[in-house]
Amino acid sequence: MKGTHPITLFLAGVFMVACGAADIPEAEARKSERFYQAAYVAWFQEHNNLEAIRHLTRAVDIDPNNDNAHYLLGTIRLGRSEYDLAEKHLRMALKLRDTSRPAIRVEALNSMGVLLILTSQLDEAVVMLKEAAQEVLNREPWLAMGNLGWAYIELGEYDKAVEILRLALFDQPLFCVGKYRLGEAYYHKGEYQMALASLEGAIQITNGGCDQMQEPYQLLGMTHLRLNDEAEARNAFEHCHEIDPTSEVGAGCAKTLAGL
Repeated sequence: MKGTHPITLFLAGVFMVACGAADIPEAEARKSERFYQAAYVAWFQEHNNLEAIRHLTRAVDIDPNNDNAHYLLGTIRLGRSEYDLAEKHLRMALKLRDTSRPAIRVEALNSMGVLLILTSQLDEAVVMLKEAAQEVLNREPWLAMGNLGWAYIELGEYDKAVEILRLALFDQPLFCVGKYRLGEAYYHKGEYQMALASLEGAIQITNGGCDQMQEPYQLLGMTHLRLNDEAEARNAFEHCHEIDPTSEVGAGCAKTLAGL
């Protein structure tokens, strides 16, 4: 279960309009911004990542200080598991979105935190995600707290994970990823009844794509097995597989189910 990452955790945030860099001609800054806007349409409306990448590459070539273009390019690369390229652009976005711009810095910190978790740079991930979670201008702090909890789980610091994930859910009770992560932390602590309650809470949330998350069902099945309830475990693994039989998680649920 460790290492899964619902994309919804790092794609949230507002893309602000770039104003252009002071050290390039204004016409070039506007041209870079037009490429960024075209990329945003290709990514958000047309779901065409390759076209968006082409536009964004042009945008940052023209204006290397276009922080929005770097951020979106890094985010798309992250979603494609192109971690080296993603890190290059997300670090540039963070450099440009310094602490004088906290409201938009937090989304870059959050995405960078996810990348650092996926590349096992966990200590740096904790530092960045703490900064994002504690920023008073962060309008959705529970997203950073959810990822911070994930980092603590990967570090094996389950008590810290429980603490921060409970805070995230206090801020946003419908944060299904947070409920799943909290269940994961309890599972690793061997507190299976607490894990069960969190995971059942996660699968009961249906808005925002929560009902398409397979990971909570997979872990719910494992939790039921720990509690010697094979019938409920079967139900959970079956539902996990039905959501997407072709995914790695779906295949894992089918394999476990076949062994029962």
